[in-house]
Amino acid sequence: MEHAYQNRAADLPWSAIDSLRAEGVAHDDIRMALDLQAQQRAAGVPVLPLRVICGLEPRRTSAARLLATPTKPRVAKGGIHITRRPVWAGSVQTGSAEEHCFARPLSATMRKMIANACYRTFKQAKELAREARTGTRSLTAEEQKLIGFTTSCRDILLKLLDDEKFRKGWCVPAYETIMRWTGLSRSTVHRSLRALADLGFIEWVRRFIYTKDRDFGARSEQTSNLYRITLPAWLSKLLGLQAPTPDDHAHRLDTAQEEYATMLAQLPPGQRARQMPSNLSERATLISAALRTSLRHSLPATGRECQTWTAPHPNSFITKKGKAESA
Repeated sequence: MEHAYQNRAADLPWSAIDSLRAEGVAHDDIRMALDLQAQQRAAGVPVLPLRVICGLEPRRTSAARLLATPTKPRVAKGGIHITRRPVWAGSVQTGSAEEHCFARPLSATMRKMIANACYRTFKQAKELAREARTGTRSLTAEEQKLIGFTTSCRDILLKLLDDEKFRKGWCVPAYETIMRWTGLSRSTVHRSLRALADLGFIEWVRRFIYTKDRDFGARSEQTSNLYRITLPAWLSKLLGLQAPTPDDHAHRLDTAQEEYATMLAQLPPGQRARQMPSNLSERATLISAALRTSLRHSLPATGRECQTWTAPHPNSFITKKGKAESA
């Protein structure tokens, strides 16, 4: 081997070659590794060590592997349209069927029950926080979670109840609107909404608007969330509240009637006449369901959007309770 590479003997790493010989690497394998290094230098690519080429050491190609630190998994956060407007993953389009299925108006009884639970939860949270500070007794996991219901959570939940009543189930306030209603910062609003969701008071779905015009073409833009307010069963049991009959049954009946009316509307006239019920009251119910469906689909999708500078409406729950507490 020394005779074969005598023209460039000064350039050869003899110490590395001797170590390879000591570990039992054949002369032909060493010569092949040296030729590969020469080709890599001529091509301008990174040159691999001799021990890596001969298979004595694993190849390390990144700093994360050299430092033995695992790389963080990539989390999908939604796509970016050609107009560079980001849209969260899992968002639903305004006016779509998914949005209509998620919206659910509250009855007056359920709305009052949730408002009562809001005040009782806030009072219970203050007592539990005092017991936790003094160490009077050990709190359960549910009671420990209840301590996160702060003043900002109470104010935001009451405002959402009023907005749900005003918009008949379509509660879509933006963060800026909630900030104006309550006087809280954006981070506090975000943290309070998360706390209400963890307790089970609210749930929401992200939404986006899809528009198309001659100047900018088709584009997507994230809009405000659609909130749905509920009364968690575990909380009503903890507070000793007797929850009324849920509105899900009536909502399911209305949805089934609307779906049946939509199906009848797509049939030919003769077949539709045979499928219509003979009872006049049932006919009137189907016609009302068809009119509700037609009216909801005819309304523009942006008509329910919460405008940025809409003045906050008066909060009836805070007004009544404020007078009762001051008295």
